[in-house]
Amino acid sequence: MDAGSLTNTQSAKKEKPPFAKRLLSVCGKHKTVTVLSALGILAVLVYIISRFSTPFAEFAARYPGQAMRWALAKLTTLLPFSLAETLVLLLPVLFASLFAIASSVSKKTGASKFAVIIRTQISILLIIAITFGIGFGPCYFRNTLAQNLGLEDKPVSGQALYDTAMWLTDNINGLLPEILYGEGGESHLRVSFYELSDMVNEAFEKYASGAGYISHFYSAVKPVSLSRYMTYTHISGVYAFFTGEANVNFNYPDFVVPYTMAHEMSHQRGIAREDEANFVAFLVCISSDDAYIRYSGYVNVLREVRNALYNSDRDLYNEYMKRYPAKVRAEMAAYSKFFEPYRESTAAKVVSATNDKYLKSQSVKAGERSYGLVTDLAVAYYLKYIANQ
Repeated sequence: MDAGSLTNTQSAKKEKPPFAKRLLSVCGKHKTVTVLSALGILAVLVYIISRFSTPFAEFAARYPGQAMRWALAKLTTLLPFSLAETLVLLLPVLFASLFAIASSVSKKTGASKFAVIIRTQISILLIIAITFGIGFGPCYFRNTLAQNLGLEDKPVSGQALYDTAMWLTDNINGLLPEILYGEGGESHLRVSFYELSDMVNEAFEKYASGAGYISHFYSAVKPVSLSRYMTYTHISGVYAFFTGEANVNFNYPDFVVPYTMAHEMSHQRGIAREDEANFVAFLVCISSDDAYIRYSGYVNVLREVRNALYNSDRDLYNEYMKRYPAKVRAEMAAYSKFFEPYRESTAAKVVSATNDKYLKSQSVKAGERSYGLVTDLAVAYYLKYIANQ
């Protein structure tokens, strides 16, 4: 072998391995990544099986998923702020800190900076995959709420919408003397956000104690600190599955807030589909001992039922509007005035399109429109439990 051949052989030995092999080498030597990878594979399997087996998805949602959601909610309840919001806002800082930490760890342990950064990023992605794949993803494929409540799934008639609207209206009329209204027609809460959180928790416990498909545990609802800016996205609340937190936009008018709290808490307890979370929120709100929380439930569902009635039967809609409470009409006018500055928002269009694609990827065919499908559940509930009383 000549000198030139020896030099070429030595150079080949010094060449870095392909990126994929280097990545596997870096991750495979770290116990944390190994454990998370194993859990990540398990989470993917749970999620995939859930997509193809409703009974398995129901089991996953009620037991291992519930345990994970409970643990996350209990841990983050200890924090007086939204961890999810904080992480999102600090992403640039956290990303920059990762490089600084990687340099420090590299000097102390001798590991390459590349290895530390890659391991950290992969660990974060695996944690997100695990919390979704086990904790929340299967909930999209479990039994429908109609099945769990024993409701009939059939077309909704205009007459049924009218009757349901009248039932909701009668309940609202009974609450009006207890509701405080401002000069602009808007109703007002008499308690703080945190007191309301406790009251909705109590209502959830009251409802869930008699419902086998959903459990209850105490969790502090988190107010979004940037609520005013969040309103431009038209989002009144969000459940962060990776931190287990129910986050609520408190910039919205008061009558929206209790219902939104119950909606996000429904997600936290395993109700993934939006129309179903809306209806569970309604059932929770009307179970409350507080008049304003009940009012919030009835008014928010009536908005959807009234809109459906308008699209279904204009004559019955006009007949119903003769009985529409004047104070609720003023409430809706005040809401429309509040929402005007946020109505035409680019952020809302982007968020809506993204959410629509996400929901459809989870087999929610209606996408964003699924929020309004709470009407079908409200009518089915009325026909089964109220109409024949």
